[in-house]
Amino acid sequence: MFVRRISTIALLCALILAVPLVSQPQASGPRAELGPQATEAHPDYGAVEGKHYVNGYFGFSYAFPDGWKANAVQSSNAAASQYALLTANPESSGGADMRYITIVADPLPKNTTPKTFMDAALKSFASPEAGFEVLHADKHYTFGGKQFYRLDMVSKVAPGAPVFYQTQVFVLMPSYAITFSFMAANPNDIESMIHGMESVSFGSAATPMRGTTEAKSQPQAR
Repeated sequence: MFVRRISTIALLCALILAVPLVSQPQASGPRAELGPQATEAHPDYGAVEGKHYVNGYFGFSYAFPDGWKANAVQSSNAAASQYALLTANPESSGGADMRYITIVADPLPKNTTPKTFMDAALKSFASPEAGFEVLHADKHYTFGGKQFYRLDMVSKVAPGAPVFYQTQVFVLMPSYAITFSFMAANPNDIESMIHGMESVSFGSAATPMRGTTEAKSQPQAR
């Protein structure tokens, strides 16, 4: 299931070139590798308020880049048990700018750790059928006082298809992983979007979530 979702990301790239902002992102995440998730209440999809995406259920806000437009997707993939929360891309891209941001929430099985989530992502993205080659999976950051983990990838070379980069930065919340996915035609644009995650802020507005899975602190990236 997950491999099928990964293979559609190349199609997403073509769609972005033709359409400034697609209505829903292609699902991307290691959810299918982790087994049955815990039963959870339906999360809040959040809303775009000015230049911020705000989600009360998970209790965070994120300022998307200046000159970008964003859409609170409010969509779920029943087969993948994944909730699409946000898509964003440059306002005046004209279909030629490949930069793209999505945020998704994946319900998790009990006792999921950052390592098991990353291992599932690596297994999926590095498989022979997957559309990406893994570049790095050893970077860690603190944004908004929470530990985030980073996975860098590049699309496999294919005749007639553009090469693009995708980076996923995820944090484990009780019973969910929140993944920020960044796509661009070059690594410098990826780094700029990662830098924008310094705007992520966690507060006390979230609805109390069941479960006790928490990200364990690890050394920061140097």
